[in-house]
Amino acid sequence: MFSKKVRIGFISVNSPLDRKTSSGTTFQMYQALKKIGADIVWLQPKHDFFYKLVNLFFKLLAVFTRSRILRDHIVPLAKIESKSLKKIYIEQCDILFAPFASTALYYLKTDKPIIYLSDATFAAMLDYYFKGIAFWNIKQANKIEQTALSKATIIVVSSEWARQSVQSDYNIPQPQIHVLEFGANIDEEDIVPHKFIYNNHLNILFLGVDWIRKGGEIAVEAVKYLNENGIFTTLQIVGIRNLDNDIANLPYVKNYGFFDKNNPDDYNQLVSIIQQSHCLLLPTKAECAGIVFCESSANGLPIFTYNTGGVANYVENGRNGYMLSLGATGKDFGQKIRECLDSGELEKMSEFAVSMYKEKLNWQVWGQKVEKIIDSILQ
Repeated sequence: MFSKKVRIGFISVNSPLDRKTSSGTTFQMYQALKKIGADIVWLQPKHDFFYKLVNLFFKLLAVFTRSRILRDHIVPLAKIESKSLKKIYIEQCDILFAPFASTALYYLKTDKPIIYLSDATFAAMLDYYFKGIAFWNIKQANKIEQTALSKATIIVVSSEWARQSVQSDYNIPQPQIHVLEFGANIDEEDIVPHKFIYNNHLNILFLGVDWIRKGGEIAVEAVKYLNENGIFTTLQIVGIRNLDNDIANLPYVKNYGFFDKNNPDDYNQLVSIIQQSHCLLLPTKAECAGIVFCESSANGLPIFTYNTGGVANYVENGRNGYMLSLGATGKDFGQKIRECLDSGELEKMSEFAVSMYKEKLNWQVWGQKVEKIIDSILQ
């Protein structure tokens, strides 16, 4: 807890009390900052009529030019957004906290110290998540990112992968950058690490909203392999809004659809499914910082995924799961899961996963580290 009351200006377009925003990440950050004794003021950039008009212009421009434009990475919109922040409220704060808010910082003029947080830079996302972007848009997006990073007193990123990009792509000194892993977007009281019990039926969890990027087809292939090789397995799919019937009707697939964490019934069902699973299979082809890895570790679910992006900060081979090289097939994942099950390693990793969650993959630890950062800035 802070020795004296600290008022933090929390910059976010969407309410930090909304569990849907950033999959609940900003909600958990808000709660973590409250728990370390901070007084939090929500600073909301306004998307007024003029903003919406300019936004519409670039939307139509993308249609007419048949080009892909990232409208949340455009200088005119960033300027409008950052200028909409109320200076009277900013002046009441001791420090500003800007998660995923590079555009809000772009034209902001203040002498208040700023902590800018992100799980990736634009440079790291280009040709990784973002593909086929108009050249002028790339140039403006990098300008916005560079400005936000340069204005920040401290930069917090969620992985070593992101840190390397901040340092090498935008020439930010290493001491200015802190790597803090995210935590689980499930409330602490709902985390009940289960004892690993295998009764000749393996429940494998696939949890994600992007079927293609998260490697859904590869997960299906892996479970098919396991069933064909004598391991009775069900793939529990959560998060996909419109799963193809050819997949949903497979005998070894159970599809739950999309859950809204703001809905208590959906949230409770999600928690229940996680706790009933033996491991997480998420062959994601692009990932900044998978919150699902924290949630899986918290509940004692070993993780099987690709070694890509920021994943290595959340999955350690032989400890809370395995990262396979990009290009590994569904059969490769199936063989690895079978190997871990037969050797008893799957059960051991279930215990290690909980330990790893307690060590670093939780919001309490994140909050304590942020508290030290804020203390060092204000001193």
